[in-house]
This record gives sequence, C-alpha cells and structure tokens, in this order.
Amino acid sequence: MNLSDGQTVYVQTQTAIDDTLPLSKEEIQKCVDLSLKASALELLLPFAVNVRIVGYHEGLLLNKQYKKENLPTNVLTFEGNLEEEKRLGIKPPFLGDVVICFPVVEKEAMDQEKTFDRHFAHILVHGFLHLLGFDHQNDKDQKIMQELENEALTNFMIQKMDQPNNIFELK
Repeated sequence: MNLSDGQTVYVQTQTAIDDTLPLSKEEIQKCVDLSLKASALELLLPFAVNVRIVGYHEGLLLNKQYKKENLPTNVLTFEGNLEEEKRLGIKPPFLGDVVICFPVVEKEAMDQEKTFDRHFAHILVHGFLHLLGFDHQNDKDQKIMQELENEALTNFMIQKMDQPNNIFELK
C-alpha cells in the first residue's frame, strides 16, 4: 500500500485460529499505514511486516519462551533485520512480526467494555509502534506512544465511519 509520503508497507496477515477476525485484511493494512504515518518516521526502504493472529496455546508458548511469563499476553513483537535482509537481496525486507493473541484481546475488550474490532485495532497499532522502536518504559515514552496510538486510531475510525454500510462502532 502506498502512503502519502511515498513509503510502502507490505502487510502479510497469518491466522492460526478458526475464528473470524474483527478486522479485514484491508483494515489491518490501513491500521499499519496510519500508524506509520502518525510516527512521522522517515524510513528509506519499502518493507514488510507480518501480522500473526494466534490462539491461547501459541500465545502462551511464545510468552513463556520470550518473556518468561506463564500466561499469554495480548501482543508480542519480534524485530526483523532490515539491513541484513537488504544485504541479502530480500525484497521487501521484513521489519518484523506482530503476534496478536486473539482470545486475550477478545477477553480484554469484554472486560474493558470496548468493541472487539476497536480493541483489536488498538492492539495492532500498539504492536506495530513497538516494531518501529517506540516503547512505554517511562512516563515520557508512554505519553508519546499513547499520542501516536490515538492519532492512528482516530484517523482509522474516521475513515472507517466514512465507508458505506459501516458496522464499526465507536466506544
């Protein structure tokens, strides 16, 4: 997908679950594009990102292996190596992976009284911003990341509301 600033992000969506996703592949692409635009980063390469939606068991295994926690989390990110992939001639090089644990995000949405599609979009934007290098380890960084999330999600919801037969609910 071409962004207004000329950057290109190729989003590959993988599902390891049988459930219907709360966002279409086009909407997942739009969330990634709007997150990149909100970040205002000047990336020199087109790149790819893999969005993988997993179930409870895979989410648990990944979180145990990489975060040493004995429960699944809503999102994990795994950085790729753009420079190495560029050197190897891989086109487009992968920025990394955003792994979303479907049942955790679904439960969080219910617990927080949010619509599932909106919460899923938020978790996707959050994970992608981590891949771009943003974090929330201190108050200043957390504020920056929240502002970027809010900008991307606001723009996503505005565009979604402009579509005919829209079922996306603001909450």
